[in-house]
Amino acid sequence: MINSLVTIVLLIILSFFILLSILFFYMLVTKIMQNSLRQKIDQHKEELRAKVFEYLYRQNQAILEQEWNGKQWKAMEELFSDFADVVQGDEVQERITLFANTHFIEKYKRNLLHRRWSIRMNTLYAIEDFHLKSMVPYLLDTYEQRSLSQEERRQLLKILVRFQTNHWEDLLKEPKWLLSEFMYRSLLGVMTERQFQTMVTRFDAFPEYIQFPVLDMIGIQGKREFLPFLEDLLRNSSGEKKIRILKAMNELGYSKILEWMEHVGFPESTWEERLMLSKLLGRTNHKESLFILTELLSDKSYDVRNNAAKSILSIQGGADHLHQVLETSPDRFARDMAEEWLQKGGQIRGL
Repeated sequence: MINSLVTIVLLIILSFFILLSILFFYMLVTKIMQNSLRQKIDQHKEELRAKVFEYLYRQNQAILEQEWNGKQWKAMEELFSDFADVVQGDEVQERITLFANTHFIEKYKRNLLHRRWSIRMNTLYAIEDFHLKSMVPYLLDTYEQRSLSQEERRQLLKILVRFQTNHWEDLLKEPKWLLSEFMYRSLLGVMTERQFQTMVTRFDAFPEYIQFPVLDMIGIQGKREFLPFLEDLLRNSSGEKKIRILKAMNELGYSKILEWMEHVGFPESTWEERLMLSKLLGRTNHKESLFILTELLSDKSYDVRNNAAKSILSIQGGADHLHQVLETSPDRFARDMAEEWLQKGGQIRGL
């Protein structure tokens, strides 16, 4: 009985060993084949690089008529992708698009229906890199499919916006799934100036989850031409929208906030609004700002007090003003913050 049990255990161990050995050799052979394939493709890339360069920069169109084997086609696709990443100039980009339209379109149509997610995603990236606007009808059909992953839908929407597809703003306004603010900022980041102007012109027609990223991108991209738009919007805005407006103004280096104090709502504003106000006042270099900032030195929010002291130092005569606060203010928080920033600025002196 014991011998029989030992035999079974040994057979099980032997079976696992054989199975693991087979798996190991399978992975080893697969890796060797992949490395060999990679080496051949890289070799073809080096052989074909000069031809691609001649086509792109010297308009030698001979490669448009040539035929290649499977590995050479893969090498050509990778070469054109490499050039697309660093290309400068519309004419060169047009030649990349022409070659891709001539040779890759049918492959990409098939790949969009491939069962492997990675192949579908890589195809979408290639369509964007090669500016294949002729693929838009197929992309729209693909976009309507419910079986796509979230990553595919995001990339599809990015391409459709970047290619300025008809009614692209409606696709953005009513996506088939919820987008994050980061995704909306990414989409806004690939827009042309005309497209972004459309977003601003139609601002009121968009829901807040789109309005907020638009305001963010005005500041992030330094679009100072939209400062009058931000000023007008500040008149009737509140809550999170007002905070985004003030943040964008600050990122644009706006220095006229004193003229709009009645619309800021200070001192009844939220701490986030007061924080942005404390930053904007530091850009005015105006003595009137010192009195408001002094009041903010006693704010219950540490961040507001901290930025108020920093802004005071950025205004001419601000150091002397902080010394006065340190010597005379009855508020302990204001005195502590004044002393902290005077020390940071190396301007502390004996009392």
